Amino acid sequence: MGRPLPDGPRAVSMRTYTPLAVRPETLEVDVDFVLHGEGPASTWAAQAAVGNVLFLMGPGPGYAVDTAATRHLLIADDSALPAVETILAALPGGAQAQVLLEVISAAEQRALHSAGSLDVTWLPRGTDHRTAGLPLEKALREGAAIPADARIYLACEAAAMRRIRQMLISELGVDRSRIVGRGYWKLDVVNHPDHDYGDDS
Repeated sequence: MGRPLPDGPRAVSMRTYTPLAVRPETLEVDVDFVLHGEGPASTWAAQAAVGNVLFLMGPGPGYAVDTAATRHLLIADDSALPAVETILAALPGGAQAQVLLEVISAAEQRALHSAGSLDVTWLPRGTDHRTAGLPLEKALREGAAIPADARIYLACEAAAMRRIRQMLISELGVDRSRIVGRGYWKLDVVNHPDHDYGDDS
């Protein structure tokens, strides 16, 4: 998704988002924005108005849900909530999903749906983004053992994603091949790349 910049018609600010819904018959797309910082997307979303022009491209490569797996662990913050909802919608009946979601406050909680069974834990962190990932880490350390066959999707602030990924591998004994990581945003960085998968951790 992108928008034109004042420098001319070829200047575009681009960001990657997971649509919540696409309705081609009415040319409508639903996208959730998390407002944190003063980056191009947050600034635009905070003052968006009818008539604003956006460019849409896609779909791009996303997380491939392993429908043969029976257990899934989704670890994410509010920036990845649409991706979590998309993953849950793709799970077949009989699948079990444990979901840990870090949000600013309880006001962000909403109903999640899946054909599989869900165990959802909401983890408020407050408005201090410097604490990003800490509620997720605490919940994982204090929670039940992670099933050895669980498929894990981890998406949150980039540094937190790397910490949690390393914790899963070195402290909790998770095979790294079962973890898919995504650094959706980075504290104090405006143009964090969309392809930050944390593979260097």
